[in-house]
Amino acid sequence: MERNHIAPAYRLEAFYCVHCGVLAQMHWGELGVIANGGVMGTSWKICTCQHCRLDTVWKVNEKNTRDVVMAYPNQVNAPAIHQDLPEVCRADFEEARVISGASPRGAAALLRLCLQKLLGCIGGKGEHIDTDIKTLVAAGLDPHIQQALDVIRVTGNNAVHPLDMAPEDVVENVPVLFEMINLIVDERISRQKNINERFARLPEKARLAIEKRDKPNV
Repeated sequence: MERNHIAPAYRLEAFYCVHCGVLAQMHWGELGVIANGGVMGTSWKICTCQHCRLDTVWKVNEKNTRDVVMAYPNQVNAPAIHQDLPEVCRADFEEARVISGASPRGAAALLRLCLQKLLGCIGGKGEHIDTDIKTLVAAGLDPHIQQALDVIRVTGNNAVHPLDMAPEDVVENVPVLFEMINLIVDERISRQKNINERFARLPEKARLAIEKRDKPNV
């Protein structure tokens, strides 16, 4: 991303257009409905790029304008999937990426499901997240990874319970969840994979000597 990149944001007068990629002035307006002989305002806003004349459409919570998403076009503002994320987790992660802009709550719930499956690949049973985290902690899990796991667990839980987390907090936290998933994969899967690959490249004579050294005495 460019150092001075100006991302699209609600009511911002100028930003880089998602259609033409130009830093351009934006014109904001409201989408209304005709009713009772007049026009009634809605929670939908329209923003027109003054360079390419193409529109973006935004859904706004009038009671809290921090709760706003760009509904069209659907943007993917989430980190790419980690190359070592297990296959069983990949569909949930990718779906969460696709809907993260339009439905942060849905993305958070999917990432919680992704975590549940991921835990089944790194030493848990993949059934109950809290129980799996407890099991991994007892087995010596790095405290930083435990914290990353709990960030996803708690945020994912709260996202599907409206009284537990404000919508704007979900929006702010969802990008972090993608990062936490990738961090866990890097620490618990990729690092061990890289070590195993490097060990396998050692000369056979050296590997046999190491195996002989570490073989228990009977």
